Amino acid sequence: MKILSHTVVIKRLFFLLLLLGGFLLLLLSLSSGQSLMEEGEPPENYQLQVFLEEEEALAKIFTGCDQVESETLALTPEGREHFKELLKRPDIEATFEVFIGKKGTVIDRYAIIAEEMGCFHPITWILSTNTDGKILDIAVMIYRESRGQEVSRKRFLKQFEGKNLKDPLSTNKDIIRITGATTSVQAVCRGVKKMLVFIHEFYLNKNTVSATLAYRLTPEEVSTMKKARRQLFTTAKTFDGVKAVVAAEGDSERQFFSLAEKTFHEIERIERLFRKELQAMNKVAAKTPFACSEEVFEVLKRCYHYGVLTEGAFDVTVSPLLEQWGIYRGKRKEVKEERLENILQAVSYKNVKINDDNTRISFAHRDTKIVLGPVIKGYAIDKALELFRNSGLTNVCINYGSMSRMLNAPTGKEAWKIGVPHPTNEDTIVGVLRMVNQGIAFVGDYLKYPAVQDKSYMHLIDPKTGMPAGGDKLAVIAAAPTAEEAGIVATFLFVQDTKEREKVAMNFPSAAWLIVSDKPQHSIVFEGSPGMMENFKEGEEKSFKYGRGAGCSFSP
Repeated sequence: MKILSHTVVIKRLFFLLLLLGGFLLLLLSLSSGQSLMEEGEPPENYQLQVFLEEEEALAKIFTGCDQVESETLALTPEGREHFKELLKRPDIEATFEVFIGKKGTVIDRYAIIAEEMGCFHPITWILSTNTDGKILDIAVMIYRESRGQEVSRKRFLKQFEGKNLKDPLSTNKDIIRITGATTSVQAVCRGVKKMLVFIHEFYLNKNTVSATLAYRLTPEEVSTMKKARRQLFTTAKTFDGVKAVVAAEGDSERQFFSLAEKTFHEIERIERLFRKELQAMNKVAAKTPFACSEEVFEVLKRCYHYGVLTEGAFDVTVSPLLEQWGIYRGKRKEVKEERLENILQAVSYKNVKINDDNTRISFAHRDTKIVLGPVIKGYAIDKALELFRNSGLTNVCINYGSMSRMLNAPTGKEAWKIGVPHPTNEDTIVGVLRMVNQGIAFVGDYLKYPAVQDKSYMHLIDPKTGMPAGGDKLAVIAAAPTAEEAGIVATFLFVQDTKEREKVAMNFPSAAWLIVSDKPQHSIVFEGSPGMMENFKEGEEKSFKYGRGAGCSFSP
């Protein structure tokens, strides 16, 4: 057995620490707000297109070989400088995984899987050469943009076959340019040169100097390196004008986007289901019991329970009041007191009659109608989060409108940062909440409706009085174990008088809250429960990129 000297061991440890440091810097840059979406890039530009999985790519490239071996080379600091100078580029990867195909005991070809930056995002692809350094095959494995994907086509890539380092490999000379995909074509040319140079220097040239430029990683070192490569992925989708944003840490880009797509499907399914059943229920339940789906029935049962806990401060039958005040149409109007008295008879959670035997709902008053407000969005977030939890991706934050829920903090962080919006200055954050394993809900009206008869009103209605709620409160932010419960607590606190706050701790023992109030001289005052104030830091914050414009911005 070969025994390494102390000097060699120390040098290898030093190089490995440098590599890990580089990966940690990359992770930190992602955790500070970087994602697969670049700042200023249109959201629709990012389009993940997987053409070949690694196993498929290797099978294609090494057709005819009896065996395929692999090894990972890590460049030393001297090696990185050498290749940057050789390729005339400012940076280069710290490691390369090289695959070696053999026929019998004879090496037949080499291949590398690498990435090269396109216009906004990296292109992942594989290239193979024979033992003379000539390109045998090249294929794009993953393309990530909505434009320029022509470089993945066989017709374009075939022109690289048979070329080697003696060829120009330039769009001005031997490579045909593609109109509208110039940047992607240039990226492929740069990547081909990089991979050819690397194979030549370490496998074909047999230069003794190459031993100082890189070293082979052990399986343990490769495993450690891959763990340090975890990234924070993010994507977004809009439903009826409301943005949903998903961010999660993971090793696999494809796994994240598959789960994110399932998340969006789940949100859309829940929205459609509840919209359809509530519309039908509100039409007939005052006349005849309405048969709900089991899912809707269980949510309505919880809503009835919330009504009991809050003594009617949260009430799903507030719909007639919202309609009379013109909130559904977005145009506030004054409602006379005598009219309110009649409407209030229809507004009570007690008017909702629940039959557990056959999942039927009926209304005790002819004008009673149900609106679930924040409940549906909170419930959708909670259900969507389970998809990630069950998949094993557990460093997650999902935002939908003015509600969020997160699981576990991103690597290297203690919590997720949740932005508290300024009451009047749009896109300005006046404070930060650091939260983990919580649901968060914002309830309020930062921009008040135009005055009606010299009065400004909020859009939330007190179901007990029939009058707009809030007083000097601009917003309530509540935290609870689930997003659904957070929405209930925030609504309860917004509607209730200050004296009723102690009931939160009694009825929702795991909840915490923060109230943003508008005081004289237009000053903003923050007050909250002890647990919430410990996690809150007042002050303008501009580093939020996720969820901007969604009502609840957040960052790692």
